[in-house]
Amino acid sequence: MLDLWKTRQKTHQKQMFKYLRYVLNDHFILALLFILGGLALGYSNYIKALPTQEELWYAKPLVLLILVISLQVGRLATLLKPADIVFISPRQAEMGQYLQKALRASLVFAWVFDTLVMLALAPFLLVAAKLTAVQLIFLWLLLLVLKYLQLDRQLLGLYQAQFASGRWKWFLDVGFCGLLLGTSLYLDPLYLLLVATLLTGYVDRSKKALTTQAVFDWEGAIRTENARMLQLYRFFALFTDVPNLQVAAKRRRYLDRLLPQAKPNGSFTYLYWRALVRNGETSGLVLRLTVLGTVILYFITEPWLALALAVLFIYLLGFQLFSLYHHYDEVVFMHIYPLDPTGKQRAFQKMLGQLLFTLAVIFTLVSWIQLQNSLFSLEFLGVLVLEVALLTRPYLKGRLAKRA
Repeated sequence: MLDLWKTRQKTHQKQMFKYLRYVLNDHFILALLFILGGLALGYSNYIKALPTQEELWYAKPLVLLILVISLQVGRLATLLKPADIVFISPRQAEMGQYLQKALRASLVFAWVFDTLVMLALAPFLLVAAKLTAVQLIFLWLLLLVLKYLQLDRQLLGLYQAQFASGRWKWFLDVGFCGLLLGTSLYLDPLYLLLVATLLTGYVDRSKKALTTQAVFDWEGAIRTENARMLQLYRFFALFTDVPNLQVAAKRRRYLDRLLPQAKPNGSFTYLYWRALVRNGETSGLVLRLTVLGTVILYFITEPWLALALAVLFIYLLGFQLFSLYHHYDEVVFMHIYPLDPTGKQRAFQKMLGQLLFTLAVIFTLVSWIQLQNSLFSLEFLGVLVLEVALLTRPYLKGRLAKRA
C-alpha cells in the first residue's frame, strides 16, 4: 500500500504541475504581483494609521473569523479512484498505513497555508490586539494542532459516518476550533495549546483502534475525494480547458424571462444563452469572476490600478468563454437540422459582447462609487468597451480561425 501511495502521489503531482503551467503564466504572474503589491501597500498604510496606545475592540473578533475560515482551507487528499472499491478493497486492513501517508502529505499544504496566514496577521495582532511575540508563537502552534485535529476528523469520517456528517463537521471544524482560538486570543494561548495537544494524543489512540477494527467506507471516501478534485479542476478551468471536469446542467427556469426566446433566425442565440446559464461551470465562472472583480475594485483607490485589474478580469472571462463556441459541435442534431452556419459565429459574438459589456458597466459603477470621479469613469468605461470590441471581433475571429 505504501508503494501504491507513492505511485498515486507522483501521478497526482505530475497532473497538478501540468495545470500549474497554465495558471502560473507570465500574464497571471504579472497581474498577481500588481494585486499583491497593492494589497500589501494598503495593508501597510492601514497598520501605520492604527493607534498604538490602545487595543481595538474589533481586532480579536476579526482575527478569530479569519483564522476559523483559514482552517477550512485544505482537506484530506486520499487520491482514491472509483476502481479502488473493486481492486483494493480486499486489502482494507492495510488502509491505515495508506491513509497515514495521505494525512501527512495533506498536512504539508495545510500547515504552509496556515503559517502564511499567521505571518500576514502578525503585524495586525501586535499593533491592534496587543499580543506579544511569544503569544503569537503559541497561537500559531495552536492553529497547526487544530488543523491536524481537523484532518484527523476527516480520516475518522472514512470509517464512521457520524464523523463525516454536517453536524459533526460544523461542531469540530467551526465550533470547537473557534472556541479554542477565541479563548486563546483573550487568555494565555499556552494553556489552550496544551489542551489541544492532549486531545491530539487521545484522538490518535482512538484512530489506531478504529482503523484496525472498523469497516472502511469506500463509497464515501471516493465521493469525498471526487468532490475535492472537482474544486481543484474548477480553479484550473479559470485558465485552461480541463477534460476531467464534469458538471451537470441545471434547468434554472427562473431565468427564462430574462433570456432571448427561440426565433427562426435566432436559434444559435437561444442555444448559446441557455448553454451559458445552464452549464454549472460557465455560469459559476461568470459569477465568481464578477464577484471577485467587484470586491477587489471596491477597495482599490488608485485609478489606473483599478482600470488595469478591470481589463484583466474582462480578458480572463472572455478568454475562458471562448470554448463555449464549440459547445454544440458534437450534437448530431445541429448537423441534421437546417440551421444557417454563418449565423453561429455572429450569435456567439453577440452573446459574448452583451455579457462582457454588462460586466464592464458593473466594474465602471463600482469604480465610480469608490473614486467619485465622473470623467475618469467615462474613460474607464470607454477603455473596457474598446477591450470588449477587440475581444469579440478580431481576437475571437483569429482564435476560431486557428482551431478551424
